[in-house]
Amino acid sequence: MSELNRRLSALTPQSHDAAVVLQPATIKPLPKKRWWYGVVAILIAVMLMVALSYWRQQSAAVVAPAPASSPSVAAVATTVVVAAQPQTVASLTDSDRVVLTAMPEAEPAIETLEMEQELASSYEQGYDSGYQQALAEQQVKDIAIEPPQEAKVALVSKPLLSSLSIKTVALTPSQLAEVEYRKAEKVLRQANSRQAIIHLEAALKYRPQWVAARQKLAALYYGRGDNRQAVAMLQQGLQQQPQNTELRLTLAKLLVNEKQLQAALTVLEQPLKVDSIAFLAMRAALAQQLNNTALALTSYQQLLLHDASDGRWWLGLAIAQERSQQQTAALTSYRNGLTHGGLSVASQHFIQQRIMALQTQRI
Repeated sequence: MSELNRRLSALTPQSHDAAVVLQPATIKPLPKKRWWYGVVAILIAVMLMVALSYWRQQSAAVVAPAPASSPSVAAVATTVVVAAQPQTVASLTDSDRVVLTAMPEAEPAIETLEMEQELASSYEQGYDSGYQQALAEQQVKDIAIEPPQEAKVALVSKPLLSSLSIKTVALTPSQLAEVEYRKAEKVLRQANSRQAIIHLEAALKYRPQWVAARQKLAALYYGRGDNRQAVAMLQQGLQQQPQNTELRLTLAKLLVNEKQLQAALTVLEQPLKVDSIAFLAMRAALAQQLNNTALALTSYQQLLLHDASDGRWWLGLAIAQERSQQQTAALTSYRNGLTHGGLSVASQHFIQQRIMALQTQRI
């Protein structure tokens, strides 16, 4: 204790008397942080743990000697061995059973024993090649037991038919003519005769023998004052159909309106035998007016064959017979005209006068 006091007393005067000189302390710089070293160390530790776990799994599968090319191969090999030798499971210890229980479940093995043995032997040459070979052979077997073609066709579902179908329809010339004719009628209702003429001409190009379309086209030309074109249109139709009485009658009426009576009669001369009353009546009247007695006589006789109760036909026949110097036949025809009627008052007075004249000549 005294020694301690002595030393303390010795230090006290020095601390007051001596001048304290302060100097900067020399401090070594701290080393730089190597943080990424820690990250690398952690990764290495994780890899070691994974490798250790993998090694333990491989050591648990030593019962079946197979190369550990991948974890899935080991799982399949273990499953195959356990299935082939069920008596070894009872002899395993508790620790072995724990290892087997902890193993992941393998995929279902190939069903047949032959395929299992072949697959196990293929591990020596590599997992991929052996698996591909076994899979190819299995597919060959499946093809061998494939159902017949008829059954396969029955299983294939038929595709649904589309509700929308597009078809290209080729119209015949007659149908195209109908389309143009309807267009002409439509524009005529709108009083557009110029456009109607265009459509009718197109219709006749598709169907040149269409009489109704040609008559309507000629009437449109005539209504627009183009008489020459109207006549030409009808004459073209007669060149294609010489025996057509409708075209001849239309052309004759047009010529009569133009005061061309002889030309109209020439058009009506053919054919001689017709069934149209309008055609025969116009030909008979023109022939009577132009003093073509023979043609008038023939025409009125044909008219009476169609209708013997019409007094007009009897009157026309009587005049033709009188001109042909057939007075007795003419007198009979005049009397038949008065009997059947259908005549105007002037025609009746004319018949009475001719009857009196013929009776006087006979006396």
